[in-house]
Parts: sequence; structure tokens; C-alpha cells
Amino acid sequence: MDTVGLGKKKKKGTEMPPPPGMPLPPMPPPPGMPLPVNPPAPAQPIQPAPLPIPAPIPAPIPVPTEANPITEQPPNPQVMPIPTAPVQETPAPAPSDEETGYSGLYAKKSGKPLKQVYGHIDRISHGEIGSLLDRYSDRFGHELDRDIIVMRKEEREEKAAEIRDSPTVQLLNQEEEEEPLHDGDTLVELHSQLGIIESELRRLKPEYQAAKSEGDREVLRELKPMLQELMSERKLLKGIISGEIDISELNPDDSNDEDEYEGEYEETHEEDVDSDDIFLSFVEIVDNLLGSNLPEDAINEFTESDGFEIYKEVGSSPESASEELRSEFFRVVDSLLGGMPEEAVEEFVQSPDFDIYRTIGGMYN
Repeated sequence: MDTVGLGKKKKKGTEMPPPPGMPLPPMPPPPGMPLPVNPPAPAQPIQPAPLPIPAPIPAPIPVPTEANPITEQPPNPQVMPIPTAPVQETPAPAPSDEETGYSGLYAKKSGKPLKQVYGHIDRISHGEIGSLLDRYSDRFGHELDRDIIVMRKEEREEKAAEIRDSPTVQLLNQEEEEEPLHDGDTLVELHSQLGIIESELRRLKPEYQAAKSEGDREVLRELKPMLQELMSERKLLKGIISGEIDISELNPDDSNDEDEYEGEYEETHEEDVDSDDIFLSFVEIVDNLLGSNLPEDAINEFTESDGFEIYKEVGSSPESASEELRSEFFRVVDSLLGGMPEEAVEEFVQSPDFDIYRTIGGMYN
């Protein structure tokens, strides 16, 4: 019997599979394809927070002993019991600064109601911010308004009342304040009289200057008293208006002050009335007459004559013209103004400017 073929066969079903290993990585993509995105790592399980460790109970405080050098102990020492320290209760941990800081973030910052805040926002959006008091009220509250408006106003009123009700102390050497001496009507009348006197002085001064330059003593004796009287009245009126002279002295005797007014007149006359000033006024008067009363044909004829060059030379600079040029200028102008209409001539003769014209005629004719 052949025992070779009857041998015991191996059982295939009893073989164990190979142990599982790590999964193989995926195959790379073909060329030209994008690389695959790595899958996210699996989330780790959240571990529970550790419980707070209770504070350890402090050990009993040992009794301090002095460090003495080792010496020989006496025989039979008496052992004393060691006192035990009382157990102290552990205080609760105080809140940390960090917890206090975080709690302060949620604290209410203002006692202002939200309705007032929203109302102010609406006013800003519509351009109705309000007055300065409203802005102070919104920012600082009504107490500051009361302090600024009410209390300070009361302080100012109290100070004003104190100053107003305080007695007036007047020093003996202090001059009393002068009350207005004249009413409105009196001042108007005084100024009116002063204007009339000054107009009369302006009319007589050219005649006086002409008589003085010609040496006419008879005219000087006639005009001098008139000018002295006018000068004295002018000085008196000015003193009454300024308050330096009483109004009762409006009609004083002029005999005592005649010499004083005469000297004053001579000094003022030399300053105010001068031949150059009279000639300048004369040139201005002539220009006005030629421009308004002379016919157009006469003006055109005059511009083409020889006298126009003299007129132009003197009229451009009358203050620097010589006496000879002034005489020629007067002769040219006098003959030219003779061609004015009869009405214009009569009007000019009756005006105050004719006195200046007559004075210049006596000086340069």
C-alpha cells in the first residue's frame, strides 16, 4: 500500500491573513492633472477642563526657638508641652485685577437716558444741533448749565448792585464834573452867529490885504475897527461854546480889549491871508467862470490866441508864477471874461467871489 499519496493534506482554510498595515498612499495623478487636496486631519476630541485644585490647608506655625550653642544639659530636665497654634481659616481668594478690568468694560458709563442720546443724534442728522446751552447740556449735564448761567449771573447782579448802592465818596480837591451849560437851541444859535462872523471876516480880509499892499491908509483906518470887532466877537463865541466864558458876557465892552484883539488880528492875518492864497483862489474862480459861462466860439478863439499860452503857464502852477506873469494873466482873463453874457456877469458881481476878483485887480492891474 502506497502511503505517499495518503499522506495528511494541509488545510488551506486555517491559514491566517497577513496583519493589516498602513494604507498605501494614493497614486499620483496623470501628467497635466491638478494635485489632489490633502484631506483635513481628524479633529481631536476636546478634553474637559481640569477641576480647580483646592487650596492646601496651611501647616501649623512652628514656635520660633532661639539658636543657642550646644551646651551640656542639666540632669533630669523637665519637658514642657509644645503649644499648638490655632487653626486659621483660609480667606477666600480676592478677585484678580483682570476680572475687575473685564467687569468694568460692561459697567454703565453714563446716567443719560438713551432717549436723550438718540434725540441728539437725530438733531445732528437734521442739522439741528441746538444752541450753545443745548450742547453744554448734552455734554456736561444741566448742573453745569445752572452753575454757569444761574449762579454766575447772580454773582454779577450782586456785584453790580453792590457797586450801584455803595455811597459815592468825593474828594475835596477833585473838580466837580461840569454839567452842560447850554441847551441844544442855544448851541445852534451860537454856531449860527459864529458862521456869520467868519463869513464876514473872509469877505473883508481880501480888501484889507489889498489896501495894505497899496498903502491906502484911509481904507485901512476904515477896515481895521470892523475886523477888530469881528475878531473879538468870534473869540467870545468860541469861548462860550467851549464853556470857558460865561454866556452873560456875550455883549462885553470892547474898549478894554481893543489892543489885545488888534495884536491877535495882526498875527492871525499874516498867517491866514496871503497874496499867494488870494491868487490861488482867483485862478480857481476864473477856471469855473470860463468853463460854465463862456460861449463855445469864444473858448475856441481863445485857445488859438497868444494869451492862451500865458493862461496855461500860470494856471498849471499859480503858486510859482512871478508878479509879471500874474499881471499879464489878469489882463488876459479880464478881457476874456468881458465876453460873458449879461446875466452871468450880474450874478458874478453879486457873489462873494467878486471881492477876491476886485482885490486881485487892485494888486495886478
